[in-house]
Amino acid sequence: MQLGSCQFDIERAQLTNLENGDVWHLPRAELQVLKLLIANRNRIVAKQKLGAADEEHPPLSDSSVTRAVFMLRSFLGPEHEQLIETVKSKGYRLRGEAKRTQWAQMVKLKRGLILALMIVCIFASIGLVTQFSKCGSTTEPYNVTPITLLSGQQINLISYSKSKTNTESLMSVITQFSAGFKGCYSAPWQDIYLSLSHDEQVFNITMRGEKLGQSVVRNLKLSDFRQQKQFISEAWLDEVALCE
Repeated sequence: MQLGSCQFDIERAQLTNLENGDVWHLPRAELQVLKLLIANRNRIVAKQKLGAADEEHPPLSDSSVTRAVFMLRSFLGPEHEQLIETVKSKGYRLRGEAKRTQWAQMVKLKRGLILALMIVCIFASIGLVTQFSKCGSTTEPYNVTPITLLSGQQINLISYSKSKTNTESLMSVITQFSAGFKGCYSAPWQDIYLSLSHDEQVFNITMRGEKLGQSVVRNLKLSDFRQQKQFISEAWLDEVALCE
């Protein structure tokens, strides 16, 4: 079915942007939330229902549901993000049509510019880009680690760190993250950008590559406010399906 400018393939669990060809294979949380919103179109669905457990998966936390909605809106784009409406203190509702703001109607960004801005915005959120107006000025990566898959394909893990105090923690999380590619024959990714916030509570991941001749981007943001951090787990790695 079509959602704005995107086509949702429920059997393949993927969203395809019909304007620029970007394809996103939905992780479990985003897939579950979208399926329930579609099944209850134009009706309010509570967070608890959106995050309910099923026969194969445990329940999602409220924060996981919120993050899933954010990621879905990001892929739908500014012209159609309001298809998913927030109903305060009640939940979310999938609307029949998106409310288009004047800004959204006027803005038509090319695919290359969209990809660049997405990365800049992620870096800016952790202070790696000091001013949005200086889009051309980026911080040099702290480390570039190549990963070779079973097919011989190489993926570059490009890490950024603003503070020397969190580099040890950053490299530890990257080591856990790279374990997700163990056993992968191939993957659609070419470059993966990784960063850890200064307070070490947010781990940002942006993956870029090509699939079926089309550019693909996938953004992930993991939060952990515990003293003993564990951003990456085997269950998480299985859920996000890095190899695809």
